[in-house]
Amino acid sequence: MEKVDVANAISGDASDRQTLLAIDQAFAMIEFDTAGTILRANTRFLDLMGYTAEELIGQHHSLLCERQYANSASYRTLWESLAKGDEQQGEFCRRCKDGRQVWLQASYNPVKDDDGATLRVVKIAMDVTQQRLEALAAAGKLAAIENAQAMVEFDLSGRITAANDLFRAMKGFEPGQECNFTHRDLCDPAFVKTDEYAKFWDRLVKGEAISGTFKRRSLSGADVWIQASYAAILDLTGKPRRIVQFAHDITEQRRRDAESEGKVRAIERAQAVIEFDLQGNVLDANANFLDLMGYHIEEIRGRHHRIFCDVSAIQGEEYRNFWENLGRGEFETGEFKRLRKDGREVWIQASYNPIMDTSGKPVKIVKFASDVTEEKLRSNEFSAKVDAIGRSLATIEFDLDGKVITANDNFLRTIGYSLREIVGQHHSMFCSPDYIRSSDYRDFWMKLNAGQFHSGRFHRVGKYDRDIWIQATYNPIFDLTGNPVRIVKYAFDITEQVQMETAITERAHEMNLLSTQLCKSITEITGSTDQALSLSLQTRVNAEQGETTLGSAIESIELIQKSATSISEIVRIISEIAGQTNLLAFNAEIEAARAGEHGVGFSVVAGEVRKLAERSSAAARDISRLIDQSNAQVGEGTNRSRMARNAFSEIVSSVQQTNAAIEAITRLAANQAQLTENVVGQISRLSATTNIAA
Repeated sequence: MEKVDVANAISGDASDRQTLLAIDQAFAMIEFDTAGTILRANTRFLDLMGYTAEELIGQHHSLLCERQYANSASYRTLWESLAKGDEQQGEFCRRCKDGRQVWLQASYNPVKDDDGATLRVVKIAMDVTQQRLEALAAAGKLAAIENAQAMVEFDLSGRITAANDLFRAMKGFEPGQECNFTHRDLCDPAFVKTDEYAKFWDRLVKGEAISGTFKRRSLSGADVWIQASYAAILDLTGKPRRIVQFAHDITEQRRRDAESEGKVRAIERAQAVIEFDLQGNVLDANANFLDLMGYHIEEIRGRHHRIFCDVSAIQGEEYRNFWENLGRGEFETGEFKRLRKDGREVWIQASYNPIMDTSGKPVKIVKFASDVTEEKLRSNEFSAKVDAIGRSLATIEFDLDGKVITANDNFLRTIGYSLREIVGQHHSMFCSPDYIRSSDYRDFWMKLNAGQFHSGRFHRVGKYDRDIWIQATYNPIFDLTGNPVRIVKYAFDITEQVQMETAITERAHEMNLLSTQLCKSITEITGSTDQALSLSLQTRVNAEQGETTLGSAIESIELIQKSATSISEIVRIISEIAGQTNLLAFNAEIEAARAGEHGVGFSVVAGEVRKLAERSSAAARDISRLIDQSNAQVGEGTNRSRMARNAFSEIVSSVQQTNAAIEAITRLAANQAQLTENVVGQISRLSATTNIAA
């Protein structure tokens, strides 16, 4: 706003008053006393601020200011300066009655008396809120551009005249150093020598704007890629007076783009790629895709994606939704079953990627795919094996803190809980209190968290404190970086086996004791059989001697029997002689009787002879009887001796058999002792093995 001498106009002549009237009509004007109290305000000021004269007159100037500013030292300084007669000019922010902020281009003009003392202050103002906002917007935009882009100015010869910090950082300049260089110094020397560069700069000098991607060089000589706009700054006559360049350093982006292009080319080489329009019609496909599906490009271009699908897959709502989602720009990925030209099934790992235009609308679909048929078959086989394991084994999963994630029915039946009862609970619920408090249990989970596999036989506690024994493996599951993420446990119930092993151990202990006793008994039997064998040998010797003695006795008895027979024959002869003598004596007596007295003596002798003969006969008969009895007894003795000799023979034979039997018993006892020792050893080892297994 052009400066107006308001003080002179107010105190001057009629011409000056006309000037003041013109000012009053053209500008917002308000008067204050030296303390800042409002004395009057013109219509323009009242309309600008939204007040009536009655609402303002008598109020202090601070009513029109922000409270923070009105309480500040700078505000007090303003009025102190005005009271001293110092004029104040500038742009000021004030607040309207409705709270809006307005910016005023204003001058505070002290009105003085003839002595130079300040009487009042007249403020002349113009609303510059819109210009202020526009200037702030322009300044903000310029600041934003300078903060976001590298900016450099050149004179028409190409010498750098100014640059911001981003430009210096991009090129490697120290502050002020850039003014020693020209645009040519920022370009490849070979490019500077070309007609292309001469034409480029000539276009700029003529005022033409140029934008694009440019390869430039830093102070160190390194290549720098920029996305830049060159524009001429014109003078008041419309002629270019300097060139300004706004640029983004896209070196990294260019590198990424080159890398991305390389990756895309690598993907093209490594993967099957096909493009579709939004309706699913084939636009193009690479050789990998054509080889995978068995087609030529002419056979599929313009045809719908459904030619690669099973009939059942394209008839459902899911297939229609699939293409509708892609048409809306939604990404789809997964494993898909597709059909080759020859009808064979292939499985692909594929992503369907909507390609957007600059407005973010999808324009086509690009599909990247890899043949995973073999992997799918192996995966199905693996899944079948895992399912088989799940059906045959008790399976449970834990997180690394030991909390249950899930478990299969086999595990739940084994342990006796429902899934709802154990999910989120700690593994320790299945263990005995003593084991939970042990260092072994702490080490057990530390090793699992370190990714170490663990297997063995474990004692666990089921529902209602039921003792359970399991043969189990704890298997850490790793993520792609090799870090464990959870623990899977496979187990089977061996409680009955452990109970049987316990019973076997107890029985083995008992058998061990019995076997020890048996060994002791066998040792005693062996000692007894050795003694019996010795006695048997002695008995055999005695029996053989008895048999020999009996043989001699029988021979003597047989001799006695023969002698007795001879004596019996003699006695018989004596008996016959006695009989004949008796007969002769009898006849003699008869003859003596006939002889009378002459035969008395002979008769006596004959009687005596007769008596002697009778006694001899009686004695002979007694001897004969005794000899007969003796013969009978000798015969019986002979028979008994023969029987005794036979018995002794049998005894000798029996003793020989007994001896052989005892020797056999001794050998068997020795073998039995060895076998018993082996059995005791086997039982001990079985018991030890069972204890180790437990």
